[in-house]
Amino acid sequence: MVKANIGLKDKETNLCKWILETVLATEGVMEMKIRNYHWNIKWAHFNDLHSFFEEMYGTSAETIDEVAERIRMLGYEVEGNYKKFLKDSLVSEESEIWVGRKDMIQRLLADKELIITQMRKSILKIEEETDDVWTADFLTALIQSHEKNAWMLRSMMS
Repeated sequence: MVKANIGLKDKETNLCKWILETVLATEGVMEMKIRNYHWNIKWAHFNDLHSFFEEMYGTSAETIDEVAERIRMLGYEVEGNYKKFLKDSLVSEESEIWVGRKDMIQRLLADKELIITQMRKSILKIEEETDDVWTADFLTALIQSHEKNAWMLRSMMS
């Protein structure tokens, strides 16, 4: 692979790659968790949650692609497999096939809030240790999406 010559030092791109790999893994695990909930939702609120979860995992799928592409832009190859995702993810996979509606919402909210908190720390690290404003901006946009989902999940708990 030809090294990317984009005005960043190897140390900078390596740090951003490591952060992005964590984001990629986390999004991969989140997508599967949300799909599990989507596939197994029941109750009176079925249609609303089924549609909401479908939108959420669709967004995760798009994010996964964008994160992988950013890693490639930095000059690295992308290791995309669930073994690595489970190892590197901030969130855990869902081990239960059937989970109650309230638990689904609480678990997803806790995951979203953890992701938001960690991404904020990652952005600060990138801003302090690199000149990679693109990756910092990219993660800022991802936070906005996660915060919107967290707000919606909190609203469903009322």
